[in-house]
Amino acid sequence: MTCVRILILALAATPALAAAPDLPKRQSGLWEHAMQMDTMPGYTHRVLVCVGDQLDDLATPENATACSKMSIRREGERVLIDTVCTAGGSTVTSQGSFSGDFSQRYAGQMRSTFAPPLHGMASSQMRMEARRLGPCKPGQKPGDTEMQGLPGGVNLNDMMKHMPKMPGR
Repeated sequence: MTCVRILILALAATPALAAAPDLPKRQSGLWEHAMQMDTMPGYTHRVLVCVGDQLDDLATPENATACSKMSIRREGERVLIDTVCTAGGSTVTSQGSFSGDFSQRYAGQMRSTFAPPLHGMASSQMRMEARRLGPCKPGQKPGDTEMQGLPGGVNLNDMMKHMPKMPGR
């Protein structure tokens, strides 16, 4: 279950990629995220997310959730992310580097540390490739997420809207 929680944290952070002012938003539709984590060698976890026009807006500063820091900047062809958030009683410090066109595909990696360790895990490294598959499935709404180990899925929009707002916002 710890890995599922980390994957949800990672997916909640990916809309930040499109929040940088000089990047296009991800195109609406069904996106597949293929993630490999150092804690699960040789295993690729695939997650499907229905992205709508407003999903990426959840990462804007006024909507940042439980994060005291969310820095997104472009450096050449890469987008660098630096965040400090709280989850499960831990402070999660993450650094990521991503590249791609971001409207149809992107790839990169994130390294996170957890203080105190989150369910015994002090750090994690994840590699991710994301690509747009086409339109969302019939009946899906933006934010609907399907992943192994999470029966019924979750809605990232609903999850992020119900988290506490960043202090001072």
